Amino acid sequence: MAERATAVSWRSKISGLHNHSWGTLEVGLHLKVWLQHRYRQLQFEASCFRRGKAGRFNQNVTLFLETYLDEDWNEVMSIEDPCQRKKKSRSSMSVSVPLDGRWSETLRRTVRNNVRSHIWYFAVLDCAKKTENSRKFEYEMTHLNEGGSHFTVETRWTLPSNVLSLVCFVAFSGLFAKRCLAEMTSVGRLHMVIWALVVVVAMQLLAQSLHALHLWRYSYNGTGVRPFEILAEISFILSQLVQSALLLLIGYGYTLIPVDVDPATVLLTFGISAVVHIILVLLIKAEDSADKFHDYEGLAGKTLLALRLASFAVFLWCLKSTMTGAPYRIRGLLSMFAFVGALYFIGPPFLVMLVSVFAPYWRPPILNTSLMLLQIGTAWWLHNQFLSRGEYFKVSELNSSSLPGGTPRSPRTPLESPTRSPQRDKRD
Repeated sequence: MAERATAVSWRSKISGLHNHSWGTLEVGLHLKVWLQHRYRQLQFEASCFRRGKAGRFNQNVTLFLETYLDEDWNEVMSIEDPCQRKKKSRSSMSVSVPLDGRWSETLRRTVRNNVRSHIWYFAVLDCAKKTENSRKFEYEMTHLNEGGSHFTVETRWTLPSNVLSLVCFVAFSGLFAKRCLAEMTSVGRLHMVIWALVVVVAMQLLAQSLHALHLWRYSYNGTGVRPFEILAEISFILSQLVQSALLLLIGYGYTLIPVDVDPATVLLTFGISAVVHIILVLLIKAEDSADKFHDYEGLAGKTLLALRLASFAVFLWCLKSTMTGAPYRIRGLLSMFAFVGALYFIGPPFLVMLVSVFAPYWRPPILNTSLMLLQIGTAWWLHNQFLSRGEYFKVSELNSSSLPGGTPRSPRTPLESPTRSPQRDKRD
């Protein structure tokens, strides 16, 4: 895996920090000084050159690359002085960095684990304080696992599992498209809830396809196609938003009882939520923390989980409002939706808490696989509800109304439903 980033210095002592989990690890590292005030520094360099003092900028500064093991990391971080942490380092190598902004010579080394896979932390130290407080360093690290693989321990099965998931989802999408065409042939149209599910499936399919392409390229160059990765995450989060909105609307009574659903309000709320979630996804991808093992461990990821829990609270409020005095058959159906909605909204925060008991390198594969199954499983259940002749079809307006959407709730007949009739009430 190849990585390139700008590392912020810690009191001019620790200039960079990174972590990776491997079996046998070959590391290539080179650094260069990144001048925070480049224009001002160049002016100063020209001034020194006119005075015959440019030799300073041709000099190098010697830094040290330290490696720490995960089992020592908590103790390492408890030591306040970064330079005193060197005593817990498993190895130390010096690297000479030019002060004129050129790259240093590549530093190569091999790290081996004999018992189990570990998380290795890398830190660049400047304990001699030869660099200025405003100086930063840009680093480029290349990591290769056994066999020359760019994938770390926690991501080694990512490509085949994603391809398998993509194949299964393509098969599901084909079945879904076939049932949609049959519905359109039979009825002459698709209801809005079915169109919303079409968007969910299309966005999910796009996300998985882009992610598979990114991983395929990643297996060759260690960086993948960054725009594909970002677009895949945005597509995935948008599919989740549409699916969440669908559950919320049905919980509110849409298609089941007469409700006031203003399309403009729904679209405005969805648009604001989409912008917020896209910004959070971009912040997640921009985060670079040595203690972050999956997307939900940073502040932006935790904010996404908080929004998920807030959506669940709204979902419960909608269900409670709809089920009050509703016909028995509708209450029974909504109980099913309540169970599926609870799994869908609470699932991600619960899974994040659950994987924390596992070793760090097991957390990403367990979490990502579970979230993918949760998303696909919910889409499958909804498609079966909308396109089969089951209970939802029987009690919803999919069975009786030729117009999509809810109808205004009447104050005098709050429980009147497009599918209710006196005869049906007697049977219920």
